[in-house]
Amino acid sequence: MNEGLKEYLQLTPEQQELRLRRCGLEAALSAGGNRLERDAGQAGRIAVANGHTYKKGPDMDRHKQQYLVKVFNLAVLETTPLGTGRAMSAAAGNSRPATSIGGDSVSGGTGVSLLDEGEIDNHGDHGDPGNPGDYGILGEQAHYSPGPERRGTAGLVRGIAVRALYSLGLDSGEVRLKAMGGRRYLVEQILPLAEPAGKPLPEPYCTASLALARELARELPGRPGMLMGMDPEFLLLRETSGRVVPASRFLPVDGVAGCDAGPPGTRGMFPVAELRPAPRGEPRALLAQLMSAAATADRMVSDRSLRWRAGGMPLRGWALGGHLHFSGVRLTAPLLRALDNYLALPLLLLEDARAAARRPRYGVLGDFRIQPHGGFEYRTLPSFLVSPVIAKGAVFLAHLIVSRYEDLTQRPLDREELHAAYYSGSKDPLRAAWAPLQAQLRALDGYARAAPYAEPLFRCISAEQTWDESRDIRPLWTGKESMRNQR
Repeated sequence: MNEGLKEYLQLTPEQQELRLRRCGLEAALSAGGNRLERDAGQAGRIAVANGHTYKKGPDMDRHKQQYLVKVFNLAVLETTPLGTGRAMSAAAGNSRPATSIGGDSVSGGTGVSLLDEGEIDNHGDHGDPGNPGDYGILGEQAHYSPGPERRGTAGLVRGIAVRALYSLGLDSGEVRLKAMGGRRYLVEQILPLAEPAGKPLPEPYCTASLALARELARELPGRPGMLMGMDPEFLLLRETSGRVVPASRFLPVDGVAGCDAGPPGTRGMFPVAELRPAPRGEPRALLAQLMSAAATADRMVSDRSLRWRAGGMPLRGWALGGHLHFSGVRLTAPLLRALDNYLALPLLLLEDARAAARRPRYGVLGDFRIQPHGGFEYRTLPSFLVSPVIAKGAVFLAHLIVSRYEDLTQRPLDREELHAAYYSGSKDPLRAAWAPLQAQLRALDGYARAAPYAEPLFRCISAEQTWDESRDIRPLWTGKESMRNQR
């Protein structure tokens, strides 16, 4: 629980605020940090002075809805509206001093244009942090936008609270949010949960902690019952015109090769292609299913002139993901942080420089989604279809990491300078942090089975190679060349 608490306590309120903004969240934890509210108040005063009586006035900030969200192990236990108005806000603020919960005092605390023939201009801004018409900005940072399961006020508030804690190295505690209008919420206070000496945790945390302990006790060493799946994405590009051809022209919504939603401005088009191999318990079997799904896509996409593009952002505005699915294992914060440090970090060392543009709208650390089947989806990675060698290494490493995550305890990405390097795409500091992580992976029980697939990926990292997101991946996955010889 809250394994990053020590690092969190070393951050000043200003540093906490900066980290949250880096992760795409709006925050005002320091005395001078609420630039958004100051700017809004100034705009209101100007509007009233100019006689626009229906514009936002200087006192409107006092009437914003606030929420207190209680989280344990990345799961929301309670969401309490704190009410509106000056009196209610003051009462809410006074009732929660800047201390930890249950322990001693803690200080610090434009859409894509649709063109003729149903094709899509590649100059859209899906995930472009410089375009406020897409999803809004905070300085240079895009604010949080939830996945489909977090739509609506309640889901959005829950998602922001969980991300705020995780971004600060925490997983349990209370988060106070203020509604800013337009589906935007400001993180105003973080209260980490701490274990009281010689006493049980307060409710509702105590009950949640006991339930989690019972679930983890039922898991067998190495998690032999785990199933793994994926849905990596790619684009269909008409290179002569520079336009994306909607995948829905060739692929169904469902199926092992299908289509999915795209950026704003493409609703109903389902422009993004996905491969959805059947889940398997072993990574080799899952990769065989992936090859079969690629062959299906090759048959269905009858236009042989189209180029297939993958990676993080192969075209400006088109952020792609390589989502991994797991069931038969309980999602915990240490498991999620192991995936971030031992999988997302090395893949970043290989990514094309243009892939950094997907963060923080996509590719944030610890991005997950609970699935209806009871498992979870890890959503941080870019589309590893960019290279079969990278795909094989990523799948085998992911399976190994989830199977043995208790033995993977290093957390370099909790350090402020490396956290910043991850989001900026600065590879040199992360490269220095990778060596001990690689050594620990090689020492794991079960690494011998992963080694034939992980070692080629490690060699690419050592050679400081990067993938090329302008490359056509179709022949890599569907051509006659042996997958063993492809990169």
